[in-house]
Amino acid sequence: MNKFIRNVVALGAILTVFSGCSFFALNPEKDGDKIVKDGIKNFYDVNVASFEGNLKGNSLDAPGIGLDGKSTTPQSLSVDVSFSGSGNIKDPKNLLLNLKFDGSGSLGKQNENASGEIKVNKSDLYFLVSKISSFGGILPEKTIKPILAQWWKTQVPQDLIDSLQKSAAFGDESNLTTEEKKAKELLKNTQFFSGAKYIGEENGAYHYETLLDNTAVETFLKESGKIYGTTVSDDQIKTIDDNLKNLQLKAEFWVGVADKTVHKVKFDVKANDAVSGAKMDAVFNASIDNINTPVTVEAPKDAKEFDPASIFGGVAQAQ
Repeated sequence: MNKFIRNVVALGAILTVFSGCSFFALNPEKDGDKIVKDGIKNFYDVNVASFEGNLKGNSLDAPGIGLDGKSTTPQSLSVDVSFSGSGNIKDPKNLLLNLKFDGSGSLGKQNENASGEIKVNKSDLYFLVSKISSFGGILPEKTIKPILAQWWKTQVPQDLIDSLQKSAAFGDESNLTTEEKKAKELLKNTQFFSGAKYIGEENGAYHYETLLDNTAVETFLKESGKIYGTTVSDDQIKTIDDNLKNLQLKAEFWVGVADKTVHKVKFDVKANDAVSGAKMDAVFNASIDNINTPVTVEAPKDAKEFDPASIFGGVAQAQ
């Protein structure tokens, strides 16, 4: 009998050792929903990483009636924005961020563009505007010219720090209220995407296609309301339900085989407002890498203190 017990204990020890190996792991084809859910949940705990992404989208307003009673031409809007950088958001009071962006777009026949860089080192914020268009005359050349091709220094707005500290997705729990902690936990444990279809393994990550789960979204909103002591009315739920029915969101996730964390996402959104007739079509791609690799921010040596009053005031006097 003692020999039998020893054998059982030994077998248990072996199973424990090998439980993390692929032989005993979740099946990527059968357990896609759980793998995606865990990948997103683990992503919420990523505070340090490098990143890059792109957003392309188009929208078209519905035809309307002008003040003269005549039909107006639907207004189209398109955007194409790329970004990259690295950051550490573990402590909102000591933010570290390197960000580059380049974007273009059009409103009707008017083409616009902007590009630049942003650096955040704790409470210091640096920014560089490499190029920017007038946006239909809203930004006159005399206003734009003084700030171009120069690094400027200012302070991170306190409102931004406060909002990050209380962020449901990334906030430091030591600064959260009991309600905010519950909301954060609810967010991390909600299965927003379901029906995961396994595409294959790519560069050490499981690739899945999924769809937004409308029921999960509605349940999340109801439970969030309960946490904060409010009730989502039937009319509000109906409005949300109507909007979700006119929204199609396909999502792709790449979940790391080793760290079980989402490393890349792609959202394909199509919306059609049945009431107004407005339409929107957008694709968002983003990826993270170098998780938990230390981030450094080098302050630009030639940065000048940004004083809007002195810069734009001088422009106004020159006019």
